[in-house]
Amino acid sequence: MMRKLWLLVGCAGPALSLATPVLAEVPGVAALVEQGRYWQGKGRQDLANQAFRRALTLDPNSAAARAALAGPPRKAATPKPVAAAPTPQPVRAAATPAPARTWQPSPAPRAVQPSAPAQRGGSSRAAGFKALDDGNLAEAERDFQRAVAANSRDADAQGGLGLVRLRQGNFAEARDRLEQASRLGNAAQWNEALQSARFFAGLGEARAALAQNRLSEAQNTAEQLMRSGYPQRGPAIELLASIYEKQGRYADAADLYRQAKENGSQNDTRLASRAARAKALAAAANGDEIGAEQAFHSGLLLGQNDPWIRLEFARYLLARGRGSEVESLLSSLSSSSDPDWLYAGALLNAEMGRDPAAEALIGRIPEMQRTEQMRNFAVGLKIDAAVERAKALGAQGRQAEGLSAVRQLAATPGLDAARQASLADALYELGDREGAASLAQQAMSGEISDPQAYEPIVRVLAKTGRDAFATAAIQRAGQLAGPSAEGQKVMARMNGVMAASQADRMRLAGQNAAAFDLLQSAWNAAPGNQEVLGALARLYQSGGMPAQAAQTYQMLLAQSPTDRGATMGLIETAGAAGDRELARRTMDRALQANPNDYEIYMAAARMEKARGDDGAAVRYLKRAQELYTRRSGAAGTLTSANPFATTVSGNNPFRNQQASAVAAPMANPFALSGSSRLPATSAPIAPANSGYGYAAPSQPFPTGGTPSAPMAGGGSGNIGSSAYADASGGPAGDPVLGRIQSEISQLTRESGPRADLNTGYRERSGETGLSALREMTGTAQVSTGLGNGRISAKAQAVALDAGRPTGSGLARFGRNGTAEAEAIVAEEESALTQAKTQHASGVALSAAYETPLLKLELGTTPLGFEDTQVTWQAALTPRFSPYTTARIWVERKPVTDSVVAYAGTRDPVTGDRWGQVMRTGGGVSFSYDRDGAGIYGDFAYNRYAGVNVPNNRSFQANVGGYLPFYRGDRSSVTGGVNVNYQDYDNNQNFFTYGHGGYFSPQNFFSVSFPVRYSFTDDRMEIRAGVAPGYQSYYQEQVGLYPTDPTAQAALDALKAQNSDVRSYYDSISKTGFALSADGSFYYRVSPSTRVGGEISKNTFGSYDEFKSMIGIKQSLGGSQ
Repeated sequence: MMRKLWLLVGCAGPALSLATPVLAEVPGVAALVEQGRYWQGKGRQDLANQAFRRALTLDPNSAAARAALAGPPRKAATPKPVAAAPTPQPVRAAATPAPARTWQPSPAPRAVQPSAPAQRGGSSRAAGFKALDDGNLAEAERDFQRAVAANSRDADAQGGLGLVRLRQGNFAEARDRLEQASRLGNAAQWNEALQSARFFAGLGEARAALAQNRLSEAQNTAEQLMRSGYPQRGPAIELLASIYEKQGRYADAADLYRQAKENGSQNDTRLASRAARAKALAAAANGDEIGAEQAFHSGLLLGQNDPWIRLEFARYLLARGRGSEVESLLSSLSSSSDPDWLYAGALLNAEMGRDPAAEALIGRIPEMQRTEQMRNFAVGLKIDAAVERAKALGAQGRQAEGLSAVRQLAATPGLDAARQASLADALYELGDREGAASLAQQAMSGEISDPQAYEPIVRVLAKTGRDAFATAAIQRAGQLAGPSAEGQKVMARMNGVMAASQADRMRLAGQNAAAFDLLQSAWNAAPGNQEVLGALARLYQSGGMPAQAAQTYQMLLAQSPTDRGATMGLIETAGAAGDRELARRTMDRALQANPNDYEIYMAAARMEKARGDDGAAVRYLKRAQELYTRRSGAAGTLTSANPFATTVSGNNPFRNQQASAVAAPMANPFALSGSSRLPATSAPIAPANSGYGYAAPSQPFPTGGTPSAPMAGGGSGNIGSSAYADASGGPAGDPVLGRIQSEISQLTRESGPRADLNTGYRERSGETGLSALREMTGTAQVSTGLGNGRISAKAQAVALDAGRPTGSGLARFGRNGTAEAEAIVAEEESALTQAKTQHASGVALSAAYETPLLKLELGTTPLGFEDTQVTWQAALTPRFSPYTTARIWVERKPVTDSVVAYAGTRDPVTGDRWGQVMRTGGGVSFSYDRDGAGIYGDFAYNRYAGVNVPNNRSFQANVGGYLPFYRGDRSSVTGGVNVNYQDYDNNQNFFTYGHGGYFSPQNFFSVSFPVRYSFTDDRMEIRAGVAPGYQSYYQEQVGLYPTDPTAQAALDALKAQNSDVRSYYDSISKTGFALSADGSFYYRVSPSTRVGGEISKNTFGSYDEFKSMIGIKQSLGGSQ
């Protein structure tokens, strides 16, 4: 019997079963036995043994399972080095799995007979060796256990039990039993069996450490095995190669794979393929793209039946944006029926974001042929799909249902930490911050062996402000990662996640400068971190620096070409920065890669709206609406070179807006230029494989403290009103559809046909018949979208009334000053010529075309006035950034201070006509507004000409700034300061013949302190403002008849005779308090109709002025 003992030792380890199966009475046993035989046929004895053991768990008396697991005695063959089975991952596998083969201990030579049996347990021991000789491991196990129980110091019984454990593959216990037998008896007889047990026990421990990502421990054990002197050390070499590969030591791994192949007794093409793969990864890590591709192609030729090198090559190509080649490899993986090929294809689909395709491929693998990691992967896909459906419910306004679904998933028993973290992230997105943080902390307290599994935990904890827990999670991950290069990459990414989340929180709290400093520090600690780049791009974007954001998004896409959020961010920021070509090119690539992604169409719509093409924006929104409706209606189908450089102190753009970037060979996102393109020396944006919208900046802060007549800012005299979005929900209360429909409706209102009707009243204080003015207007305007702007036609009925000059006022009207002077000299009562009531009416016509950049207008003064003049305006409004705007304009407009200035009148004495002053000139303006704070300034020059009045010239400068005092969700209060200066060549603020009848001081200076309040909701808009301040102006002395030298000379002669005669108007100066105030109210009675009114009062200047307006805006044709 003992002669056969060492033959049994030589057959230790799992063997292929050739026994005839018997019918299992317990359901499921036969299927498991058949599954085991399938894997035996594939050379996967480890998986076969798993199936056989599961069958014995169901039915311990199953003879078929026992026979298959034990296997018949056979002569041992030289072991063949084969890779270990891929480690089951808690989430979708990131590392490349490899097909496993079982290493068997080599046969031991004959040894001397064991020592004589001890008296106690001798019969049981003898029976155990007999059963072992017959291949009945279960019976041998029971006999040896009885012998050991009878005498624990029985060396042969301990050794026999060790041989049983060796045959069963329980190498650790076999080692322990054989070591005890060696100590108790003849060590030499157990020596070679003990070597096998020690080697394979150590191999199992190293594999377990590798599976749990304890890489340092696995490396030390594997290196000890290589130095152990065991003759067939191929499996230890291959295992160490796998460890080196996971540590990123690809060149060392390639060398060891070659050694493992040479250590085997046969030509193992699988190891050659793995060596080529490691060589390719080493070349790629060193930047040798040509060498990497050559090694990959070599590996593909060597391993024509190896799906894993195809997966690794596809990942390599995917990272470089070579989509068509990836599709070819994916097609080859998907066309196979082999489980490993289908699994590799499913992994690749999942990494490309194609979960339905991944689920379809994994579904093609029969359940009995699935490994544990395949089952984990399939379960992960189903959970991910359920999470996506829950998020979709939340997006449709059914947040409670979505949260309920995620909470039910989180309550599933046996969820690993990574899946719990994924569910925590879903809870966060659905608004349950506390639940998300709690679940993430629960996941952190679970058993985690992979440092990467901590990443989603850190992400959720950091986003919810649990920085202490997030830091603890990072520290635990660091202990698992160890000093390996791969582990350090994981840690760098996790630290980037932490810094990015903290920076996002700071950004949302308005702490842009602190967020910038934090990200810069994080980059210096981990250059190339994509999380830091993404957070920096978002910071630039929300901070009003779209050009810098666009450059940073390009850097991010150069590293990760398929990053959907970065792609959409680049579309919006390039468009906002005015780089239409870059935005369009990025959008086209994104739509080519994801033609059914409604969010890309929404980003495209925001881009078109930012550049003023409302028609294109509406088309994109309608396509987004169609895609979203289709998607939500189908339930169940939801689906480096260093770009940073250390910057000098103080180069934070949020603290020092004037700081300039230091020239560097590579682009530095912390010191970017104002261009939306990366410098030529920087890494270009990689081609795509086939996520903050910006509102337009508000208008400059109303000046408030300037007289209305002389202001020549180039804008309309009417008080403007701004449209606001209708935020009503979409069908069935879906907020996404509601938002899309609201934007379509708003853009349609802005670009579609519209009618505006309003009536206004203006009143200026002053003397009846002279400076007093009451004006009524009725305006009808129709407009519609045309190209990139709107074309409009307007008719405005105007009625002016100043009353009839009487008394002293009549003496200062027309040429009545001469009659008054003659009467004074003659000491007689004045015989003044009565004037008519100062009244004029007519209809002004105009047509205009306006885009965000250009405005052209042509019109007339009111038809019905005694004379009609042509009016026009041309203006350019370039936008240098979302918050920086300039304006250049030229125009010809009437002066509307009085009836004389606006319509002209006739001298009651001679019948000569004078007045009707036209202002011709232009100017420039600049405004900068960011987050409700800003500065502005405008400078204008005008020439004034009228009928029988002197020509005049004026210059005006207006500057100011403002800050938000309060900002809420719907309302705000803003305050600031405004300074205005004006200068006219001559004084024409009187009403005798030759005067223009408009305020024209020789210098005017005012300082006001405007405070404005605004409120906007879905239907109502309220605006109010008040601007108290001070003014000082001076008007020089001027003759009564500036355009009639003869009449003026006669007055001067009369003045010489009697000093009471008025031949000139005295100079005037005034300094004091002044006030302006205004308010408006608009109400949307329907999506296409808005009514409201405006009112204002202004005491700056020489007269007080009151304005009011009531109007209605009606969109024509609905919102289609």
